[in-house]
Amino acid sequence: MNIVFVESFYGGSHKSFLDGLVKYSRHDVTPITLPSRFWKWRLRSAALHIAEEYGEALRKADLIIATDLINLADLKALARFTCPSILFFHENQLTYPTPEGEKPELNFGFTNLVSALAADRCLFNSRYHFQEFDYALKHFINDIPEFAPEKAHEQVMSKSQVIYMGIDFSEFRRRPVLDNPKPIILWNHRWEFDKQPGVFFKQMYKLAEEGVDYELLLLGENFQMHPKEFIEARERLGPRLRQFGYAESAYDYAQFLAAADIVVSTAIQENFGFAVIEAMHCHTLPLLPNRLSYPEILPAKFHEQFLYNSEAELASKLRRLLREYRQLHEVRAEIAQVMAAFDWKKRIEEFDALFEELGKSGKK
Repeated sequence: MNIVFVESFYGGSHKSFLDGLVKYSRHDVTPITLPSRFWKWRLRSAALHIAEEYGEALRKADLIIATDLINLADLKALARFTCPSILFFHENQLTYPTPEGEKPELNFGFTNLVSALAADRCLFNSRYHFQEFDYALKHFINDIPEFAPEKAHEQVMSKSQVIYMGIDFSEFRRRPVLDNPKPIILWNHRWEFDKQPGVFFKQMYKLAEEGVDYELLLLGENFQMHPKEFIEARERLGPRLRQFGYAESAYDYAQFLAAADIVVSTAIQENFGFAVIEAMHCHTLPLLPNRLSYPEILPAKFHEQFLYNSEAELASKLRRLLREYRQLHEVRAEIAQVMAAFDWKKRIEEFDALFEELGKSGKK
């Protein structure tokens, strides 16, 4: 099949997902991408640019895939393509948290709604994400004061499904059995408010004040000019930092993950858990909030040990892991084996079969 994949925010997990699909699919997947910046403008205007520049390619496609940071309805109208289309939701603007001091922008929620209505299939990257969107969409439509599209919720959800993303583990090698003299704590999330870095660093500062000996890897993408929490952390935790900033190569990133002992998340928004799954695959012990998609990706047998319900529980469980990390090699290996289920080599067949199903039902 000739598949065109439109990604208007080509960075982070969006980039990794598209790159893996291109690499592992048996179909010919042609990417059309825009850099991962100005996300609000991508939602507003990316469809106009892509229709203008790539309209012919879209009209020749057997299937079009777009992700959520574009107006698919605009793209379909302007490019005049007639093949089936998929809308893949990495996140959505109905449930995404708003930074403190900012008001939600309703027009972005409408963009997701009309994009979903225009698509032939809507894909969500976890059950948690699917259920949150389902609930939010119903209330979003009910809040329209008059002439609300009464059938829109049912129309969208009836063509929606959950499909877990694949991850390309080919750069990651088997972790050697390491007994680091100092435990190495990992942060490999975006440097953004929804990952709550302030909560994470609060714990790091407490450990330092208590004299706990540890080292820190601060990875992840930064889209800010001056990430205040991270600048402060560099000043206060400088001697403990083994890495500060984005790992420029996949090889370096894999090496950092293989060296880490504990990966911590404090997120208030996470629909899949790409970075945490990568870390767990590399035999890093997780410490995750008991919310979002985390209880879904981590098997229930590990919840009591590795999920927390409050900052107090985060502190107590982190201290326990810092004491016990050398004795948990078998647990690390078992969790890593579970994460192997997300390998693209195991996930790609479901995607390819879905593409063929839609391609056969489509009309050019």
